[in-house]
Amino acid sequence: MGHLIEKYNEKYFLGGKNTLTNNDYGLLGYKEFKHNKVHPRFIETFKFIKSFIQDFRYKEVLEVGFGRGELIPFFLKENIQSYHGIDFSNTAFKIAQKHYSHPKVTLEIKEAKDLNKKNSYDVIVLNHVIEYIPVFEMEVVWRKIKNMLRPGGVIIIGNSLYDNPNEADDTDNILETMGMNCNKQTKGTLLRSCLGHDFILAKVESQHIGLISKKDLSIFSKSKKNSFLSTHNKELSKLGFYNQTNFSKDDLKKLVPDAGRVVIGCVTENNAKFREQTLKLVQSIRWFGGSMAGVNIIVCVVEEVDSAFVKELGKWGAFVRIVKRFSTEHAPSNKLRFLELSETASYDTVMLMDCDTVIVQDPLKYIKGDRFQAAMAGMATVSHKTFEKLFSHYNLPMPEKEFKTSFKGNQMIWYCNAGVLIFPQEILPSFLSTWKKYVHDLVANKHLLKKFFFCEQAALTLAYYAEEIPFEELPKEMNYHLNPKILYTGKKVDPIIIHYHDYINNKGYLLKKTKDIHLLRMIQKFNKRLKNYRSELTSDLS
Repeated sequence: MGHLIEKYNEKYFLGGKNTLTNNDYGLLGYKEFKHNKVHPRFIETFKFIKSFIQDFRYKEVLEVGFGRGELIPFFLKENIQSYHGIDFSNTAFKIAQKHYSHPKVTLEIKEAKDLNKKNSYDVIVLNHVIEYIPVFEMEVVWRKIKNMLRPGGVIIIGNSLYDNPNEADDTDNILETMGMNCNKQTKGTLLRSCLGHDFILAKVESQHIGLISKKDLSIFSKSKKNSFLSTHNKELSKLGFYNQTNFSKDDLKKLVPDAGRVVIGCVTENNAKFREQTLKLVQSIRWFGGSMAGVNIIVCVVEEVDSAFVKELGKWGAFVRIVKRFSTEHAPSNKLRFLELSETASYDTVMLMDCDTVIVQDPLKYIKGDRFQAAMAGMATVSHKTFEKLFSHYNLPMPEKEFKTSFKGNQMIWYCNAGVLIFPQEILPSFLSTWKKYVHDLVANKHLLKKFFFCEQAALTLAYYAEEIPFEELPKEMNYHLNPKILYTGKKVDPIIIHYHDYINNKGYLLKKTKDIHLLRMIQKFNKRLKNYRSELTSDLS
């Protein structure tokens, strides 16, 4: 039940000690709560609610994610008709039930996505809870609360706002809370959701927003209606929208520019080698991802998964999905299963990485969000002659050699290494369908490929020329190969993503078998961080 439900324990709600540092941690306000006091944030939240609603008589209230229940007594003092709170945490339920038992109060263990849309309320509160609801579940939640809101009702949102939705915050610095804030909001992402569901920004203060449904405007008095529209227009004018209440998909896209909300995914096998590789990738994102260190990560495991591995990935805030094998004859093609996930439709940019890669620097500035991106293959592992045969077989015009291999700069047609692929959401469904078609056909016609191992990369080339999608080549540092036998020519750069293949030792550290001092420096950087973490872990276990 729920993402990372095991982290929503008594230590989180009432305060605990970080296992590695012995520092205190817990949900904001736990110190005050233990002394029967209320953290100022809850006081400020209710002050905002009261200034917006004013008259609470006969109002029925729903709070999504009540936590410890600090807002309950504030509502009870206002002579409401009833309070209904839901939270997916059994621990939260027990704490709130113990402290706030009252005839008007009903508490329930339930996930937000499972709300009963047959119920209706005058006031719906989401106070610092959106950031905890997975991105791919939030659309369902928005639809349900929109349908549950009574005519003339209001929605109250309290939310921390970030510079970008992929960054890490203080909760991501320790394993006990890492990944819990899995749906971080910028002003743009939050407004995109509100406007996309036809809400009016009726009241806005700091980190609080009061919403009404656009269709309910006529219910309110003329003065209130004018006040709500004035606030709405004032807020949107700051973003370049003037006197506007209807928004197209392109309008909403402007609210979340560039790469927007990103998801990183990989597909792995359920064996020791691939589990170790996958864990290194996830750890590297959290350690060195910079402005992407808090990005959502989805690990797909083929056919079955070890429960201990799921638990370990949960420590690092990763989602886990079990997927079917794409091909029994070509294992690398399994990576397409990540792109098939319905969850990816909730993100602006989808980034697919091989398990044998690690991030060692912040990659965000290279991710454009409006075009397909990949790095050219280090070598033409599918020959030009083979491609001539393939293009002829599929009745595609043979393209010119307009690209260069990333190792030595040899001329070739468009042929990318599939270790790091970045897709904007807009083009992914159509392109994926074409790519899958060519993979399936090449698997069925192995004789067309001299090196069958590179089947999915050959199919990627065919799909690219068949679809003619916008493309920008990633610089080599975004998929930098560790290969002791080959040195990159041209300008020397510090890798951002290292594609190490099988060059690791029996302890899982990246091999230093390279004369490339830039690559070597980044290998040492990663190995040092991994070693330090393992030392901390060993010390804690002792």
